[in-house]
Amino acid sequence: MRRFSIISIFAGMAMMASAVSPMHVKLYPDGAPSVNGLENTPESITEKGYYTNVSDPELLVYLPDKGKSTGQAMLVVPGGSYRNVCTPREGDKTAQWLTDNGITAIVLKYRMPNGHYDIPLEDGAAAMHMIRDKADEWGYSRDNVGAIGFSAGGHFVSNLITRYPDAEARPEFAVLVYPVISMNYSNAKTRENLLGDKSDDPQMRKAFSTNENVHKDVPETLIVLSDNDRLVKPENSLRFYRALKQNGIKAEMHIFPTGGHGFWMRDNFEHAAEAYPMVMRWIKQHDLSTKTK
Repeated sequence: MRRFSIISIFAGMAMMASAVSPMHVKLYPDGAPSVNGLENTPESITEKGYYTNVSDPELLVYLPDKGKSTGQAMLVVPGGSYRNVCTPREGDKTAQWLTDNGITAIVLKYRMPNGHYDIPLEDGAAAMHMIRDKADEWGYSRDNVGAIGFSAGGHFVSNLITRYPDAEARPEFAVLVYPVISMNYSNAKTRENLLGDKSDDPQMRKAFSTNENVHKDVPETLIVLSDNDRLVKPENSLRFYRALKQNGIKAEMHIFPTGGHGFWMRDNFEHAAEAYPMVMRWIKQHDLSTKTK
């Protein structure tokens, strides 16, 4: 155990040493098209490094070394129960992992819905539009963009890939990590933060249970979770996977026996040695630049 701790410390130091500061790009330079009711509440960062009370969203853009770039990009959406944006592991460390593999990573610091349930889709679509528009400047192909989301960020991405308003807003593929899917199986606070005073409305719960919105044009999806997740029950992922297969969508799902909720990029995640290479393998399999036309 002592040897593992020492290795972990040095690995963490190496990651910190190689980390780069992202570019901060306003998602709505001229102001957001709608309000979430938090415009007069100061945005802040919690002791854990989570953004909270976000009303002015940004893209945090991490670029790989030019000689290493694969021409692929990923929209990264951290979780946080639709109350915070938990960027340290699900944003910053994920971005570093992607750029180390030559993939441009764009972390979305999105607005808290605060009961304004259409805001996540609005921010997701705007982010995808900007990512495609900036492709030449940021160094990847505009048609080679996927999305990865965690927990509530997994719901965010599953909502985007099922309800995208136009083709430019649709990612080419998606990775959902311990995602919230069903408003009946989600954490109550997550549901309330998204739906507000309509969180007990059966029709609204159904409308925002993203397994109900899967159709034949949803992109290929990878789902990753743990069997002992007590916060976001595995039934969430199972329902989405079943809906994908019922609609003929290619999908892959991996359920690790342990890890609980929020295992991603944790130093003590015991299945790390197989999980991260597996996810990276799947992402690279969907790199359009390497596919034979």
